[in-house]
Amino acid sequence: MLPAYIANSLPVIFTNIYIGKFFERPIDLGRKWRGVRVFGDNKTVKGYLVGVLGGIIVCFAQFLFYAHGYLHQISVVNYTFVGSLVIGFLLGFGALVGDSVKSFVKRRVGIAPGKPFHVFDQVDYVIGSLVFALIAVALPLDVLLAAMIISPVLPIVANLIAYYLGWKKVWW
Repeated sequence: MLPAYIANSLPVIFTNIYIGKFFERPIDLGRKWRGVRVFGDNKTVKGYLVGVLGGIIVCFAQFLFYAHGYLHQISVVNYTFVGSLVIGFLLGFGALVGDSVKSFVKRRVGIAPGKPFHVFDQVDYVIGSLVFALIAVALPLDVLLAAMIISPVLPIVANLIAYYLGWKKVWW
């Protein structure tokens, strides 16, 4: 799950880093559905780019550790070079898609961008990453359940850290 955690965190970290006008564009291109923005300005090309690349890089690093025998006992994946790139992409992209789906729902129920959507803020990216990962990896049920139980705690901790570092305006 580490690639998904990183993919979910990097867009926030890169918010104030300018990498070019194209990358700052929202992924919904400003379009509306039923009079409301599809996702909003906070879901950008840059966010997807850094998130997916982060997921790939982290999964590749896991492959390197696995190749040297460090992760064999705790891994549910038999890492290969190409497999690590694919799984990293799927976990990273899936996490961001899950977050975007939540943003879509938030817009429909009238929750402003950046405002909390309790419970869903902690599971959106987990569900998205696991759904996409299942394309390439048959994950055991106990692993899926563990990810769904443990993962929601991590964004709370990450949000607290981001809030105290000034990267987020609200901690929750």
